[in-house]
Order: sequence, then C-alpha cells, then structure tokens
Amino acid sequence: MLNYVVEKLSNQPAVFLFCRSVLEGNFKSIRRLISERLPRNDAHDGRRVLDVACGPGAFSELFRPQSYYGVDINETYVRYGTRHYAGRFFRMDARALGFPGESFDDALVFGLLHHLDDDDARQVLDSLFRVMRPGARALVIEDIPTESRLNLIGHLLHRVENGHFIRPATEYRALLGGYFAIEDERIFRSGICDYYAATVVKNGQAKAGR
Repeated sequence: MLNYVVEKLSNQPAVFLFCRSVLEGNFKSIRRLISERLPRNDAHDGRRVLDVACGPGAFSELFRPQSYYGVDINETYVRYGTRHYAGRFFRMDARALGFPGESFDDALVFGLLHHLDDDDARQVLDSLFRVMRPGARALVIEDIPTESRLNLIGHLLHRVENGHFIRPATEYRALLGGYFAIEDERIFRSGICDYYAATVVKNGQAKAGR
C-alpha cells in the first residue's frame, strides 16, 4: 500500500519536488556539488549540457537556458519542466538517447541507475558515451545503501521508492569504469539520503567492458 502511495505521489511533479526538498533540505548539498563539478558555462562558449532522467527539471536552473537539454521517460515530468523551467525538455528513453553523436560537453545523471539492472544501466552508459564529445565530463549521483542504522526514514524511503538496484559505491564504480575515466568520486549525505557521486570523463577511447 505504501509503495502504491509513493508511486502516485511521484507522478505529481509539484508534490514530488516538495516532498524531496523537505527530506533533502531543498537539495542544497546536491546543488552545491553540481555547481562545483559542472559550473554554469559562459554565455558565449556554446557548451551544451544533458540532464539524463531530469525528472521535473529542478536542476535546470543551475545551467544557462540556452545550454540545457533535459530528458526523461515520464511524460508528466517533461510537461512540467517545459511549463515551469527554461531550457529544452524531451520525452526520451535514456537507453537510446535520440541525439547525434558527440553532441554534449557536460552531462548530469541523478538518481537513475539505481532503478536499473546492470544490463539496462550499461545501455544508458553506452548511449551517454555516444552523445558526449571527447573530453566531455559527466556527474553521476546515485543512491547507496543507507549507512546509519539509526537513519530509519532513509531505510524506509529505499524500501518504498522502487529503487530495486541500489548498489554500493564499488559497484557503481565498476559500471562507470567500463566507459569513462573517473576523475573524482565521493560519498555524501543529502538530508536523509546517502549518495555516491562520480565525475567521469570521456577520454575518446573505448574502455574495457564497453
């Protein structure tokens, strides 16, 4: 029953954003990390950023509207993002991104891979690799198992939010390392949620395991 309620709330973008912002302090830690690792680009440099599984588009405001492309498989989220935020939003499956190869200079992947098994996760990373330019950088932020036994709400959230493939940091590292060079990684907490974050770079060469 609780899973059903959470699923219904997740399909109400405004409610979803409110609940997550309450649980995660308005995403302050995540926003700070995004701004640090994928800084807002200069108005004249023509760089483009891809937000994979952008949800309702909450992080679009951290980037220049002209540079921002958000994609999500949930049409309700895409409509909400289009109405409430600047930038471009597309309904698209992250496993088969419909952009030309080498289209993006930066990418953000927040909270997607822990919903996917290894085969689907690799399809996402393969598609992302294809659309990133050589030398492009991506920031990947994913849920990890709740570290503190006392964080009861964090444990409950993981049980009900349909993230069936929450992995330890070592497994995310292995997945990402099959495609990209890992530039920086860290484990941090945002509100009640524990995350693994990795900044990865496309070095222009096929990595082992692709």
